[in-house]
Parts: sequence; C-alpha cells; structure tokens
Amino acid sequence: MWPCYGSAGQQHAGMVPMARNGTNGSKPEASTTMSTMGKSGVGSSPKLQGMDSNPQGAFGPQFWQAFRAGVAHIYDTVALVDPADEARFTLATRTYPLPHAVLMHCKGTAFKVTRGPVTAARCADQIVIVLQTEGSVDLDYGGRRERRQVGDVEIVDYARPYHSAATDYALLMISLARESAPAALRALDLHGLIFPRESGAARLIGAALQELYEQADILTVSEASAAIDGIVAMTTSCARARLARDEAHHVKSRRQAALDYIGAHLANPELGPDEIANAAHVSRASLYRLLAAEGGIRAVLLTRRLDEALRLMLADQKDEHSFTDIAKRCGFGGMSQFSRAFRARFGMSPRQYLALIRQQDLDWHEARLTADGFDPDAFLWRQGLSTAAIGVAKNSGDPD
Repeated sequence: MWPCYGSAGQQHAGMVPMARNGTNGSKPEASTTMSTMGKSGVGSSPKLQGMDSNPQGAFGPQFWQAFRAGVAHIYDTVALVDPADEARFTLATRTYPLPHAVLMHCKGTAFKVTRGPVTAARCADQIVIVLQTEGSVDLDYGGRRERRQVGDVEIVDYARPYHSAATDYALLMISLARESAPAALRALDLHGLIFPRESGAARLIGAALQELYEQADILTVSEASAAIDGIVAMTTSCARARLARDEAHHVKSRRQAALDYIGAHLANPELGPDEIANAAHVSRASLYRLLAAEGGIRAVLLTRRLDEALRLMLADQKDEHSFTDIAKRCGFGGMSQFSRAFRARFGMSPRQYLALIRQQDLDWHEARLTADGFDPDAFLWRQGLSTAAIGVAKNSGDPD
C-alpha cells in the first residue's frame, strides 16, 4: 500500500519496542528502538528483530501532519478520505527487517494517495505481496480499477504508478527489493494482480503470511528468510498459473468475440479479416492465430456460412425462401458460389441434399449432419420437422 515503506516508513515513523498497553499521545514517537532479541548461539543465525512504530497509540492532527510530511517524497498527493478524520488519524506498524526483505504489519486510519510515473521512477524499486486483514482499498492502475478486500492477496510493483483510497485498514506484507526477488517473479507482469479471498491461492499465501508473522518473534533470521523464500516461491507459482489462466480466458473471449461478430454479419459478402479484427479488438495477425485451429479466417467464414445456410434450409419447412435468397442471406456472392461451396462440403447440391434429408428418418438425419460437421447443439430442426418426403423443390435457379 505504501511504496518505499520499507525504507521511508522508518524515516517518518520511529521504530520503538512494542507496547501493547500504551496510552494515546498527540505526537508520533520520534525515537527508534528494536525489540530486545538475543542471539541464538555463537556462530548461528541471530534472532529476528521486530521494530514498532507508535506503541503509545498517538493520533490526531499533529500525527497526520507528521505522517504526510514523512511520505511526501514518495507520493504526488496524500490526503484524508474524510477531512474530519484528521482528529483521529493514527498509524502503527510492526516491522521485521531481513537482509533481502521486510515483513511488516500495518494498521491505520483511512487515507488516499496518488503516485505518478515520475515519482514512481525515483522511488525504491520494490515488489510487495500484501494480505488485507481489515478494511478495503480501492485501487486504480492506469484506468484498471480493482478493490482489495479482507482476505485478498495482491502483488504490487512499486516502480509503477497507481492511485489508492483505503478505509480504516490493517494489512500484512512482504516487501522485496527487486534485485532480491527471484528472476521468475521479476519476469512476470504482476502489478495489481489480486488473488481473491475465496481462491486457493489467497488462502494458501494468506495463511503462510499470517503464520510467519505469528511466529516471527521466535524465529532466527535464517528461518524467517527461508519462510519468506517459500512464500515468494508459492506466490510466483500461483501468479504464473493465474496469468496463464487469464491469458487462456482472454484468448477464448477474443476468439468468441470474433466468431460472434462473424455470425452477426454473415450476410455481408465483403466481410473480411480487417473488419473482424477491429470488432474483436485484436490485430489482424492475432485474429489469424485465434482462428488457426479452424483453418483460418476464410475457412471459418465459409463454414459458418454453410452452417447458417443449412440451418435456414432445414427450418424452412414450408419452402418460403428460395436457395438464392438463402445464399444471399448467408453472404455468398451468388447462387453458383453457394452451390459449389455446398457441393464441396456435402457432396451434392443444396436441392439434392435437402430432398435426401427429408426422405430419411430424423436419427439418420442427425447422424448425417454430425458427419458433415454441423454443430450437434443446433439440432433445433428436430422439433416439428416432418419426415414425409417433400417432392416440391425450392424455386431457386439451383442448377442441380
């Protein structure tokens, strides 16, 4: 939530021993003290040391002014969500610094901040994993809006701009200097990625963060570092899986958008890749990749047109539409083009196919259409279709 907090936070809020029963004061604590921790033994890793800010629970206008001045260099704007909150504004943190990371718990009053590209570029280069434990935060990442709620886990890249507005909140975070983060994590674009509280990833990462914080006072630096490495590795794996799933969903949705547009504009004989790509909000090259499995754009257009033509033929039980009219409604350039395409796919002309279909029972009909590649989910023609042979051909000019 706070860029550069691992370094700047200690500059504006003194770190003092935790005092769970301290009284409120009007000024933020100015001294800096570490919790008293001993060594675990000669030559072994030292105990992890916790540092607390504001153990006396100071609050009020002076505390707010001191806080705002202390973070002015890392934000473009810092403001209260409600100006009336100045009288009760407070912030308390407990921080465990490690050689390659910082574990921190923060609890405070609602406020909002904005950080633009210039400020972000000069800020400490950190990647942060955040668990929301109380309240919520509305976030805006360059127009992409999110809300982080209790139980959600978010990954924030502090080298990127953003805007946030928090309610009264509490959160638990691991802050990593970018150079200390695993290459696999740095390689991913994770800014603003949220694992929702109901997800397995949020539950696993959140539980690990909470357990680490609960046990921090009895851990050595080496043990805490190993635990953080494990949490970061788990977060990286979950993030990679999430991005792959999101990409697959994006591809599927863009593909479906392209197919939906094709289906809605089949009557246009000039329908082509540029128009379809623009409608699906993808590049022409991306459109070709999206439809490559179906044989490409032309193959999809032809298949969809023939599917629609066959659907219209089967639905027209009273022969109200000629084959020429059907060909036009499906975007074929003329009856000859339609007949050639139909014969290439079905092995006979539209008139012959329709006559053959109407002479068979419905089970045979469905099997034949399935073999011809027609979508089985579209067999609505079975409702009310007569099985009697119909000898009257459509008035179409169909050469066959």
